[in-house]
Amino acid sequence: MMSFLLDSMYFGLVLTLLIYVAAVFVNKKWNYAVTTPLLLTCAGVIGFLVLFGIPYDAYEVSARYLVYFLVPATVCFAIPMYRQIKFLGKYKWVVLVSVFVGCAVSVLSVVTLCWAFGLIPVIARSLASVSVTTAIAVGITKELGGIIGLTVFAVIITGILGNAIGRQACAILGLKTAAAKGLAIGNSSHAMGTVKALEMGEAEGAFASIAIVISGIMTAALAPLILYLFS
Repeated sequence: MMSFLLDSMYFGLVLTLLIYVAAVFVNKKWNYAVTTPLLLTCAGVIGFLVLFGIPYDAYEVSARYLVYFLVPATVCFAIPMYRQIKFLGKYKWVVLVSVFVGCAVSVLSVVTLCWAFGLIPVIARSLASVSVTTAIAVGITKELGGIIGLTVFAVIITGILGNAIGRQACAILGLKTAAAKGLAIGNSSHAMGTVKALEMGEAEGAFASIAIVISGIMTAALAPLILYLFS
């Protein structure tokens, strides 16, 4: 039976979707940070593969179809930006300054911690783009000479945390306006966090979406500079 499933072209796709549907149901019944569908789905898939001894490569071959939706799903973030374009225009300097500060703090904190704990330089180069969406983060890591696998892992963990606790973090930090919430979530936890921002409201989603774009550009410029200062 297991051999039949592994040979199927859609095993990974169906498994992921089924676990996601179950995760959504659980989240509706018990709405907590730890029951966020994205977090539960990742944990469920990993648990299933470990429990039945299924190699990740076998799962990835049949789950790769989900990746095809990544680009169009990301492009969809432009919709709330378009709808809120006039509103965003009123806060253009707020957006630019806050995202710049967020990017600088993100890269600087990662590099500082790596330096403080005596980690080898390649770790800092791999984690410098931790708050940037995956496609851009991989490109930055390639240019910096870091480890792409480590970058992807860190970006995914950051995104999952942003999606799971983004709303609670905004409440704890006292962020009340749509601009503050959206920029904070989008700047710190990229696309996965922006999904949570969209759940909070279209304005929050618009600010988070524009933060993703600008933070990618700014991090690409700031990361090499900050790493050079610590070299």
